[in-house]
Amino acid sequence: MRGVSAFGLVVVMAVLGKTGVPGVAQEANPPGSYQQSCSEISVKKGNLYAKCQNEKGQAHSTKLSHYAKCSDIANKNGNLLCQTGAGENGKPSLPRGSYTESCRDITMKGSTLHAICKSVDGRESPATLRDANRCAQGVVNVNGILNCEVSEVLPPGSYISSCKDVRMQGTTLMASCNNGKDRFVAAEMRDAHKCTGDIMNENGKLKCTPIKKVERR
Repeated sequence: MRGVSAFGLVVVMAVLGKTGVPGVAQEANPPGSYQQSCSEISVKKGNLYAKCQNEKGQAHSTKLSHYAKCSDIANKNGNLLCQTGAGENGKPSLPRGSYTESCRDITMKGSTLHAICKSVDGRESPATLRDANRCAQGVVNVNGILNCEVSEVLPPGSYISSCKDVRMQGTTLMASCNNGKDRFVAAEMRDAHKCTGDIMNENGKLKCTPIKKVERR
């Protein structure tokens, strides 16, 4: 009987070693966007563990410490990424603007805004905007391109539909514009406020085009 009791005690200790002591709650998995593309999530001794997919769909084991300070935990190409800068209610601080109505998967990485935005024809594509926190009147989605709200901030023109990172430095208009080959290049135009016509993007270069007057016959 004593031998049986000793054996039973060993079994109980082994079971407790696997399941933990009853009544002691395990650490809960912290919320975050990483849960959409990560699996085997667990928390041990203040560290977050998971297997996250990279851009090629391959799973990688990853670890994140001090996750309690994160406003959001994201999956960055197979690695857990802590995003700080929480706003109200513990949510990540995002620039205001109408872009939230036509963009999704919105995140801030440093001062750069990232999102998947819709164009006029309904197609979705990745979009970014550097120094988005400097947009005085918010951010807008212009045909799939993130840009600062142009009302009373930037000179109007057709360039807005094919340029991004638009900003004014004194009287000089600066932007990154599509050069016609789906590549964005640095562009600028001095004395942009003097343009009384259309400011257009011509193969990656900002140009002031006078408005043609209709000739009367």
